[in-house]
Amino acid sequence: MLKIMQGNRFFTVFLLSVITIMITVAFVFWGIGPKDNPNISIVAQIEREKITLDEFWRTYDNEYKRLKDQDRKPEDIEKMDLEDRVLGSMIDRAVLLIAAERADITVTEKELQEAIMNMPYFQRNGVFDQNVYMRALKLNRLTTQAYENSLQHDMIITKMTRLIGETAELTPEELKIIESFKGGNKEQLTGIFRSNKTSQVLNAYIEGVKRRLSIKVNRDIIS
Repeated sequence: MLKIMQGNRFFTVFLLSVITIMITVAFVFWGIGPKDNPNISIVAQIEREKITLDEFWRTYDNEYKRLKDQDRKPEDIEKMDLEDRVLGSMIDRAVLLIAAERADITVTEKELQEAIMNMPYFQRNGVFDQNVYMRALKLNRLTTQAYENSLQHDMIITKMTRLIGETAELTPEELKIIESFKGGNKEQLTGIFRSNKTSQVLNAYIEGVKRRLSIKVNRDIIS
């Protein structure tokens, strides 16, 4: 893929309205070393997908730092059952990837290329710069293949989430509440209702898929 980019080094940046993935998310989910190495501790396995202990703690540390940056006190964070929350989100991520694969939902090479070229982290003067791209990956101890695979997974999950969210419909009761609202922020209220409904539909979908999958969790190694 980088050969394609190199030939388009000063390629005009296209705006991707549907991609909002941050580079830090992809960094979090990058694993070091092959997952079939018997010396690597596995926290959870969803069908063939494995969550290693290194991946778990890297994700945990990132989430802990994010909460601290929001001025959350350490004692408050400790009350949040953060370990369970992080592990749960990583399992849900794996479930969505499996569901996407079975539904033939993919991200093309072109989509992946455009996503990378449009990330401000990899740009100089508003245009993708391969040297900046390679330097950023090197600083984060990432290979291009590892980063691009992880980003591709993030984009697939984004597609899945949007498709599932499109099935969410407000109930007549919810629509009635919105219509009866006398304030000037009816659109904002509608957005809140739709966001909550989408979250409910997504959670229900994930739980439904989980019941059809083989999921093994080794919770003791993170206690």
